[in-house]
Amino acid sequence: MRSLLAVCLVFLVASINAPTRAGVEFMTVEGYGGVPLNVMTAGDPEKPGILFIHGMAQASQAFRLQFDSELADNFYLVAFDMRGHGLSGKPWQPDLLVPSQAWAGDVAAVMAVTGLDKPVVVGWSYGGFVLSDYVRHYGTDNLAGINLVGSLGGLVPRSPFPPSDDIKAIMENSARTRSLNLRDNILAAENTAKTFYTDRMTQSDKDVQIAMGVMMPAYVRRAMAGRKLDNTDIVNQVTVPVLLSRGSGDIMMPANDTDVAMVTLTDSTFSFYEDTGHLPFFQHPERYNAELSAFANRVMFED
Repeated sequence: MRSLLAVCLVFLVASINAPTRAGVEFMTVEGYGGVPLNVMTAGDPEKPGILFIHGMAQASQAFRLQFDSELADNFYLVAFDMRGHGLSGKPWQPDLLVPSQAWAGDVAAVMAVTGLDKPVVVGWSYGGFVLSDYVRHYGTDNLAGINLVGSLGGLVPRSPFPPSDDIKAIMENSARTRSLNLRDNILAAENTAKTFYTDRMTQSDKDVQIAMGVMMPAYVRRAMAGRKLDNTDIVNQVTVPVLLSRGSGDIMMPANDTDVAMVTLTDSTFSFYEDTGHLPFFQHPERYNAELSAFANRVMFED
């Protein structure tokens, strides 16, 4: 019942859960192919920028504890709902959902309209793959640094998941997200949200997790299944410093792959969060925000 209520009251819930720090603003940016993108900003546009790219079936609201923090005092923060997600447009045409150019073009459009110049870009989970799309088409000349959170963006070969009950449940739940039956979609959103819950989340936060999942239509998920996520061919195009952030309990990011990434990405550092899942920035916001601030200051201001 709660998940149905969350869907029906999604806009009310989102407004309750919106960042509370003064100066948070929203705008619509025209993305690739004319798809409207919902963009959230905070801070002074004249200050160094940080761009946040969220994960699958999430939205810019995932970074609430970053926008409602001292990061907004020292940086210009920008996040957007990816195409097919949140309050952004939801095209059904595969040519607006499958090609890497579409996702890369959205990032470029948001950066251009908000005036981001050499920002640090945070790619969380699926957002890491979207960040790789940007690198594929635009390189890293206009980036100061990259923070991959719970993601390697396909830049190193991905190890197969070992057979387990958890992985089996995830695969079964993934199939429900693509079902033509809305009830399946709602159940899947509820199950996925539970894997993201942390002790920092209020009930409103949990409701928003469910709502964000349902706001991504099943037809978008089905089209995105055709996306190419192997980006090992562009790893040499990553010429800026990289911060890798990973929770010890993050089953979506194999630990061995992180070791490979540390060798492959020569200018990289690794931050490991004990007893943490897929959302270190929400489970440990004070530590994460401090590390992101230090990383941004280092790559933006040190020679």
